[in-house]
Amino acid sequence: MRRVLVLAFAVSVASCGGGPTKPSSSGSSGGSSGLLGQTVSAIDGAPIPNLAIDTGASFRSITSDGSGFFQLDSGTYHVVVRGNPVVERETRVASSSSGDRVRLSLIPAGFDLTAFDEFARTSNARLQRWTSRPALVILGTVMQYRSGAGELYDTTAEQMTDDEVSQLLAHLNEGLALLTGNTYTSFASVTVERPAGGTQVDVLRTGSIVVGRYAGIESFGHTIGYGQWSSQADGTVVGGAVFLDRDFDRGDPRRRLLRMHELGHALGYQHVQATVSIMRPSIGPEPTEFDRAAALIVFQRPPGNRAPDVDPSSTSVASVTGETRWSDPTICR
Repeated sequence: MRRVLVLAFAVSVASCGGGPTKPSSSGSSGGSSGLLGQTVSAIDGAPIPNLAIDTGASFRSITSDGSGFFQLDSGTYHVVVRGNPVVERETRVASSSSGDRVRLSLIPAGFDLTAFDEFARTSNARLQRWTSRPALVILGTVMQYRSGAGELYDTTAEQMTDDEVSQLLAHLNEGLALLTGNTYTSFASVTVERPAGGTQVDVLRTGSIVVGRYAGIESFGHTIGYGQWSSQADGTVVGGAVFLDRDFDRGDPRRRLLRMHELGHALGYQHVQATVSIMRPSIGPEPTEFDRAAALIVFQRPPGNRAPDVDPSSTSVASVTGETRWSDPTICR
């Protein structure tokens, strides 16, 4: 739905060696050389005109024109974009050898940043997300929940039916597309595991999201489900796990919403209190326009983006072999 914006962002944050050259004073879209760009909304891609683009203390600002177009000499720039219609953004832009126009996406000023910080940024205001499509592992064998079990859980003799697995997968695919702004519309791979009863299974795995039903979550954990994620120091999410109470997930009509909510945690999102969202702590709300807009913004920003909209100086993606840390369980009521 907004895939083009995500790809455009990858262009806008590309980093090259060498310092910037003096920018052109023209905001015109004309010409074939240099860095051509356009200031657009991160939510709907519409042009946002007449924004100030500051390219550094030694250079004067330029202004995007009535269609949002601007032009700079070739080079790499640390820019700050300002204007009443948008949240101030700080990022890097670079000219492309192909001559593609840079689409500089901005958050509209009316967007709920308080809720967005709750949704996508950790307590230190750092955005976190997956940077590649996660693999999905569905545990077809029902697991036995126990408090403090860590990463190893015992299996029971009970199995999910093929129809139950298919419905679960459909709900997870719906949630994946919604919560990644259609960046990922399917998982990198889908594996259904059916370990024998009386064995132990590692459910916290790097590179995958592991989803399963657990007998006893509501009785012993006093919740209907929870999710966890694993992240690296730069905010790149590299693992996830979804724990669904067996009784609730087997028969409650709200299980679709629970599954999508807990997938949100496995993607790195947290509970939202400031507005109505599928990530509210209590199950119930259908996905909202806030959820759709927030996911679009998240996947146009690199991990490590900070409030209000400041990209990290380096946008390189960390290897999944680096040191990772699993979050504490995020409980849904």
